[in-house]
Amino acid sequence: MAVLRAIESQDAPESVKAVFATLERTLGRVPTMIHLMANSPSVLDAYLHFNHGLEGTTLSAGTRALITVAIAEMNGCDYTLSLGMALGKRQGVADSDLEAARFGRSPETKTDDTLQFATSIVRHAGRVPHTEIAGLHQRGFSDQEIVDIIAAVALNIFRNYFNLVAGTDIDSTVVRAMGS
Repeated sequence: MAVLRAIESQDAPESVKAVFATLERTLGRVPTMIHLMANSPSVLDAYLHFNHGLEGTTLSAGTRALITVAIAEMNGCDYTLSLGMALGKRQGVADSDLEAARFGRSPETKTDDTLQFATSIVRHAGRVPHTEIAGLHQRGFSDQEIVDIIAAVALNIFRNYFNLVAGTDIDSTVVRAMGS
């Protein structure tokens, strides 16, 4: 149950009303997380810009969804896990790949390396051994790809922590983290 007040369009500043209208057009709805995040228009704006910025990275939409699933599972965030599963399906990611991502794995080698690194970042609270970075370089990862993965993890940690603290009600098909 949400512990923050959801901001509705009639109560929102003009900048947030414009965000709501755009989401209504593109998604057909405004996600609950966005209604709650709208309590701080500056944070909402920063979140949307960060999220949009990741679209231009080396990570495909499907890979970003798999990272979302892996990190949400690790952090026990049902809202973001449910979101990641829905986004992955919309991107055409196979159900079996989404399930594997819950364990930080993938049958595809590069994606598996990506998920292993992403989950290592969380497991080590950012203090990833330098040997892991060297291993990624040896397997052909560029510095840009490594930075892109770090950014995707950071965005998902924010999503997870926001929704866990806010108690965001799930507004898509419910998927529960294994530890929930």
